Amino acid sequence: GMSESDFEAFVKNEIGMRLKGGVYLDYAASGLYTDTQIDSYAKDIKENLYGNPHSFSPSAKRSTDTIESLRSQILRFFGTSAEEYEVVFTRSCTDSLRLIADTFPWKNGSQYKYLLENHNSVLGIREVARSHSADAGSITREAVDIWLDDVENKDPSKDDELEVKPLSLFAYPPEENFGGQMFPLEWAAKVVEGKGGLRFWRVLLDAAKYSATHPLNLTQTPAHFVTVSFYKIFGHPTGVGALIIKNDIARELKKCYWGGGSITVAGAGRNDDDDFKVFKDRTCERFEDGTVSFLGIAALKYGFEALDRVGGMRAIENHTKTLTFHLYKIMKKMRHSNGEPLLILYGDQRSEFIRTGKSLDRGPIINFNVLKPDGSMVSHIDVMITAANAGIHLRAGTHCNPGAASVSLGITPGLLAKVAQSPETQGCGMGPAFINCLSTDVDFGHDSSSHGIFCSDPKDDNEAKCENRGTSNSPNMCTDFPNNGDQERPKDHRARIPLGSVRISLGYLSTYEDILTLEKFLRLEYVDKD
Repeated sequence: GMSESDFEAFVKNEIGMRLKGGVYLDYAASGLYTDTQIDSYAKDIKENLYGNPHSFSPSAKRSTDTIESLRSQILRFFGTSAEEYEVVFTRSCTDSLRLIADTFPWKNGSQYKYLLENHNSVLGIREVARSHSADAGSITREAVDIWLDDVENKDPSKDDELEVKPLSLFAYPPEENFGGQMFPLEWAAKVVEGKGGLRFWRVLLDAAKYSATHPLNLTQTPAHFVTVSFYKIFGHPTGVGALIIKNDIARELKKCYWGGGSITVAGAGRNDDDDFKVFKDRTCERFEDGTVSFLGIAALKYGFEALDRVGGMRAIENHTKTLTFHLYKIMKKMRHSNGEPLLILYGDQRSEFIRTGKSLDRGPIINFNVLKPDGSMVSHIDVMITAANAGIHLRAGTHCNPGAASVSLGITPGLLAKVAQSPETQGCGMGPAFINCLSTDVDFGHDSSSHGIFCSDPKDDNEAKCENRGTSNSPNMCTDFPNNGDQERPKDHRARIPLGSVRISLGYLSTYEDILTLEKFLRLEYVDKD
């Protein structure tokens, strides 16, 4: 319930000293911690002794009590309780995903289906699935509802192998981290309901991005597995994540490696009689190998308090939604003196949020590239470096999301393979900035996002230009390219497409002043001075 001026003052007081006049617009990469959050944590660990929890000493008991208290608080944060879910502490969201990959009961006949717009850490599960003879592949948003209905409508009573059918896994993010596109939580709820053939499917939500700015209630829209990293939500601590597992399917996971506190007793393997282990009964203890980060877990309490100080997740969702729509309107209107757009904004222009700001089909991310007055594109890498020199924290690259990036930028599988083989490829937004190819090699896409494809006549040795920037009413195709599937594109035209973009991501500590500073930077650095 803070006023705008009070909130601006609150943010300046809590993080201003560390920003030193800069602007932080990289919340999808990491949240920010507040002074009060760190001061409270420091006071706690200075005044109280925490020890390894696997004992009954006073310091061990304090750690154990704190860990159990935080498990309960995490479940409340996600709208559920220990009756339905168990919290397994991990090192990160990626570590949680790897744990699922390693313990899911893959078999010949299992399937791993993941949404195209997933983070690399979700894509990596496919290698483990395939190593166990499971089929693995991506699915587009448009195909998910049809696929779910098809699986659900299969009559299990007609399946002679009903009882031995292997389990399969569907994974997707409620919000993807490239452009902030959001996906229905109802997909997960439908899989959990388990009608028809869906009884043999489990669903995994990668909630690392979503949980930082949106409330997630697992009672209203359940999932079998949810993965999070807490530094994404409130900045500190790093190195603590969680895998939240639905209790009724936890026993399906099969451990191979075991260590530390995950067992009650084990033999040393001196002979066959001595070669055994007995896992602990609780799901969390069975999957937490070794000592959990008990000091890091103790810090979570103060992160949740930081969120409460600004009104909780619903207030954060409304705040970031309002800021994002305001910023989007500013960026969409930015023009050079000749009337040409300054920016290519990626994302489906048919989005209700983009059009009206009244829907929640997009999260607080704006992904873009910068154009020169003649339509040629500024390297996203150069924009990132220039912004850094101006004290603006943002990110450039494909943002560990090759599916979403490829669709937005027009990168075909063949082009991506070419990039992977190039000795210039460094990854993480460091280069190369563009790739040259034939126009026939470019995927112009099916949504209304603008790809920023540079096209030129083969006789023209000058800078290729983006002749069509795409709108909700126009195709993402270069000038003179026929918009007719029956006609061929000119085979001798060149295309030069970006291999990355610039990402602005807002968080609960973002302010209107941040937006105005970004606008001033873009105008000062990139709008032509006519």
